[in-house]
Amino acid sequence: MVLEPPAHAAASLSAAALGDASLRVHGRHLLDAHGRVVQLRGFNVSGGAKQPAHPHTLSHEYAPAFWEHESVSFVGRPFPLADAPLHLARLAEWGHPLIRLLVTWEALAHAGPRTADIDLEYVEYLERLLELCDEHGLKVVVCAHQDVWSRFSGGSGAPGWTFATAGLDISAFKDTGAAYVHSVASQEVEKIQPSRAGKGREEPSGPFVWPSGYQKLAASSMATLFWAGSMLAWKLRVTRQHPETGDKEEVSIQEFLQDAYLDAFGLLADRLGGKAACVGFDVMNEPHRGLIGLHGWHGWKYETDLHVGHYPSLLQSLALGTGHAQEVPFYVKSFPFPTRKTHASLIDPKGRSAWLSDARKGGLGGCVWAAHGAWAWDKDRSSPVVLQENFFHRDPRPPAQGGTGEEIEWYRHCWAPFVDKFTRRMRKRHPHLLVFAEPIPNEFHPPWPAAEAIDSFSDEEKRAFEEASRSQAYATQTHIETKRPEHFVYAPHFYDLNVLFQKSYSWYSVNVQGASRGMFILRALYFGVEGLRKNYLLQLRNIVSNAQLSLGDVPVLIGEVGVPFDINNRKAFLTGNYEKQAQLMFALVEAMEKNGLGYTLWNYNPDNTVEHGDNWLSEDFSVNCSSDAEALDTQNHLQDDKLYHGGRCLDAIIRPYAVKVAGVPLSSEWDPQQLMFKMRWKNAGEPGEKETELARITEVYMPRFWFENQDVSVMLTDGEWTYDSARQSLFIQHADLRLNVAHVLIVRGMNPPPPPGRWYNRLGFADWLVLGIVAAAMWLVLLGTLWLISSEIEKTTERRRFWEHQEL
Repeated sequence: MVLEPPAHAAASLSAAALGDASLRVHGRHLLDAHGRVVQLRGFNVSGGAKQPAHPHTLSHEYAPAFWEHESVSFVGRPFPLADAPLHLARLAEWGHPLIRLLVTWEALAHAGPRTADIDLEYVEYLERLLELCDEHGLKVVVCAHQDVWSRFSGGSGAPGWTFATAGLDISAFKDTGAAYVHSVASQEVEKIQPSRAGKGREEPSGPFVWPSGYQKLAASSMATLFWAGSMLAWKLRVTRQHPETGDKEEVSIQEFLQDAYLDAFGLLADRLGGKAACVGFDVMNEPHRGLIGLHGWHGWKYETDLHVGHYPSLLQSLALGTGHAQEVPFYVKSFPFPTRKTHASLIDPKGRSAWLSDARKGGLGGCVWAAHGAWAWDKDRSSPVVLQENFFHRDPRPPAQGGTGEEIEWYRHCWAPFVDKFTRRMRKRHPHLLVFAEPIPNEFHPPWPAAEAIDSFSDEEKRAFEEASRSQAYATQTHIETKRPEHFVYAPHFYDLNVLFQKSYSWYSVNVQGASRGMFILRALYFGVEGLRKNYLLQLRNIVSNAQLSLGDVPVLIGEVGVPFDINNRKAFLTGNYEKQAQLMFALVEAMEKNGLGYTLWNYNPDNTVEHGDNWLSEDFSVNCSSDAEALDTQNHLQDDKLYHGGRCLDAIIRPYAVKVAGVPLSSEWDPQQLMFKMRWKNAGEPGEKETELARITEVYMPRFWFENQDVSVMLTDGEWTYDSARQSLFIQHADLRLNVAHVLIVRGMNPPPPPGRWYNRLGFADWLVLGIVAAAMWLVLLGTLWLISSEIEKTTERRRFWEHQEL
């Protein structure tokens, strides 16, 4: 029998396709109104949304208007409404119907901290954009996006007025080394400069240093004040109007900043939450603890904090921020470790301060941390000194201010309470909204089980759980008391940091996740394409398993994952051969699929060009590129189709998969070499539990990219099916309704398969030659080490015999 197909495409996430506009969390899965598991795949849209549309802002260009931050507009980010139908149709065509929509705090509240300052024109633009998304069957997660706090401290996110509120002067960041800001630095030649210490050393610089901004004065101070300003900067109070009475009131800097953030995104949730396309909000992109739990005043932790370029310690940053010259370490890229220190470099602010001297303009009239007695400048020794070693580690407030001396832990005292506050505000009018949250990048989330699980514990079990949370070894050792919100989706990020930082990939890959946690470097190396795939599979499996340990059964969606296209000296842009990028991308997507993960790839950016990538800090991750000619991917055989034009590595990204599963997914596998797709799923629930027509229909996306003009063979263990090639859809209705019975589907394209895929390329002669040389070198090192050990043992034995003879 042939199944009567539904009226929608398999990849559609419209309300009609799901039975309702919303999704609900059930254990590890997201379900539609028919009780089917919905497997989410999509893109971040877009990297270009981090910067204003008016004036047109690119991070590699400087204009005096950069400082006029209160009058900017983000209307038209990620793209003008007139262009939206093409881009949205493209995402639907590619079978990636989820959009992680980037919205910065600055985009909403650039004019000021009050609700009345929010840019309603931009909100209305987003409303219309989400309506268009629904028309194309797309769902949207709104991401409250930031990197390194703000574009004025080298990233994106917070409005410029936040710095002045804390007493920081954004115009002084370059002179004081408080931040690397690409557009400000672009005023001068920055790539290689002579050492400021006058030692003749070269100092390569550029936007690649941006992640180190988290440890620099501007971003680290702002994050600290946002998360723990009430405790760590109790003297810094801000006057505002009470949101209800309108009366003036004085609040802590933490309360002021957090409330302004929640007001901005809360208003957006009120306006967008009722749109059919909106499924939820992401609390904050890649949050960072700032200085909370500081490892040390005199240096940062090499394993977790990227040491590159000028890299002052906190104490040096504080001295620089108050105008005092410092010789700071300078780090360059290296191998096998990511970076190494080459020399000390003099940074001299020549008396200029990063802090506003007039408290009436904001802040305390100088360094906020000096004002609280954390450190001071010793005039006699002309050097900074630490006054309170544990200032950022334990509550430093005097007892009269509520100080307890208790250890401060970011996840426990800052992150979890804020996630709860954020969730409550986003759901004020729309309680169905999902909340997406992620840990600090490259960390596993510490234990934070569901509220109902904790409530079911006995007192003895609660004590045992707290002890286990504080003693486990895979994440921050802490005990979170705040109850986790319901309808919670875990959304960590995953990047190959070695490829990301080195901008190269050839014949080996590194398990950075393991290496950063002390794994022996040789164990962390994987060779060839097969090794690459095993590497990513393992790392993503660790993310899943540790999520289950810490959070229990929750949906896991990788919020950001992607490949830099400008690797290997940008050779692909000259040849159109994206082989290495495709190998990386295929390994990532395959690993996520095998681990049962949803994901939103980073990123889809219509403004991407060959010359400047995503136009933000020289990143180039967009899967589509607006530049033509030789930059086009030669393996994109649908390049002439406007829905595919400019697509890169689509052969590694686009693949068949079950978008909606009538049961529990067990496995999914795609072999493009054989044009064969396999999946297994099992029944869940009792027969007849869901009475809708779609409750037993599994919907598989069958991409035109692979199956156009193909005769398709479908093998199914039980039930009936129908294939609609025009809608890229295969609909299946299984027949065996017994509980936990598994079903198997195998789909094959019957025409001759395409030539060998570039993601299957094995090691070539040159690769084997290099591997042989490396292996021989390692063998020689091992032999040399053994010889030295043997010689030392022999010498020790001879010395012992000599002294024994002397004693006789």
